[in-house]
This record gives sequence, C-alpha cells and structure tokens, in this order.
Amino acid sequence: MIKNNILITGSAGFLGSIYADHLSKANNVFAVDIDLKKLNILKKKNREINIFILDIVNEKKVKSFFHKLKRKNIFINVLINNAAIDSVPAKGKNYIDMNQWNLEINVGLTGSFLMTKYFGEEMIKKRNGKIINIGSDLSVIAPNQDIYKKIYTNYTKPVTYSVVKHGLLGMTKYFASLYADKNVNVNMLSPGPIFNNHNKKFIDQLIKFIPKKRMGNPEDLISAVDFLIDRKNSYMTGQNIIIDGGRTII
Repeated sequence: MIKNNILITGSAGFLGSIYADHLSKANNVFAVDIDLKKLNILKKKNREINIFILDIVNEKKVKSFFHKLKRKNIFINVLINNAAIDSVPAKGKNYIDMNQWNLEINVGLTGSFLMTKYFGEEMIKKRNGKIINIGSDLSVIAPNQDIYKKIYTNYTKPVTYSVVKHGLLGMTKYFASLYADKNVNVNMLSPGPIFNNHNKKFIDQLIKFIPKKRMGNPEDLISAVDFLIDRKNSYMTGQNIIIDGGRTII
C-alpha cells in the first residue's frame, strides 16, 4: 500500500496530536507546531511521527521548511491545516485588544493560507493532493453566549474564533474551486464541542443544545479524517463536514 505523506499544523495540541497519532499508523506523518515541549511529548509517545518546529505565520520560515522537505524528495500529498487559537471566554468583554485579534487571525487564517500557498502549489504541479482545513461548528453558527453567561457570570466568547472559522470556510471554497481541475481536493472538517476534561456545569449546560445529548469524543472525528484522505474519495471538494451531534441543525 502506498503511504500518504501527511503534514499537520498545530499538531502538538489536543486534536492535532490525536490526528497525528492515528494517521501515523498507516502513513508518514510530519507534525509541525511552535511548542517544542509538546512536540517532544508527542514524539515520545509515538516514534513514527516526524516532528518539526515551525511558525506558520512567518512566510520565510514556511518557504524554507517547504524547500527543506523538497530537497529530501518528500512530497506532501495531504495537508491538514489544524492550527488555531481557541478564544477563551472573558468576563465583561465584548471586544478583545488588537494584539490578541491579530494573533488569532494570523494563526488561524494567515497560517493556513501560507501552508496552502506553498504545499498546495506543489500538489497542483503533481496533480495529486488533498487539503483538509479543520473548522468548527462555529464556521456556520455564532456562539451561544447564554452557555457561558449562565456558568461563568457575565462571560462572553470572543468574536475571533467565529471570524477565523467562517473565514476558513470561505478559504476552503475558494481553493477548492481554484484547484478542482488539478486533481487537488480541498475540504473542511468541522467538529462540534469535543470533550477535553471540561467543567461538569459547562457540559450540563452545553448538551441541552445538542440533540445527541453529549459532547463529542476524538474518536468521533477519526473516520471522517480517514474518509477525507482516502485516495478513492476524489470527487468531493469544497465541502464542510460538520460532526456536532446535531447541534447546528436546530
């Protein structure tokens, strides 16, 4: 079986590390992040994963990393843009400062754009590739502020995460259209709330809005990732696969 060469950004984070660990069982995985400590933990758990420090918002470093792999004759045929900063609910703030705004926009949107610019162009030349942008249920809905306000008095989920994920969906459709006749598929995988040691009060409040009446588990996403990278899945592009227990349908 021919192995994919899969590049995952934000791979030292919660879901990124899960994608990397799972996909490394049958593929060559190249995990990038700016957190060396967490990358080393990932490598210690799974020696099959290739780890690299990379600031994806720095175009010179992205370009240099791209050419580094190319010199080693490593062609990335699957790119998973997973890097993002999850905006933390803040007390009494409807707006965040510009430094935080720029940071979150840069990591979530600019970084994905730069990775697509370099690795996507190579896919076009090879006429072979799949790009998966990791979105969120907040790529199609706004955060329900009542969830946060009822648990954490007067807390508000900042605007940035919604802006990033809505923007990433637009980028997905744009590049899906641009690359469609080059045999490069671009899709988005949008998880709903995934359990990660959340506060019980938060869970109890949140699942009221989820028809499945539970938060998602990382395992709920794995089969969708496998489907999106499957070589036989060659006709679907520009789609947003939402795995949210039904949260966005009502």
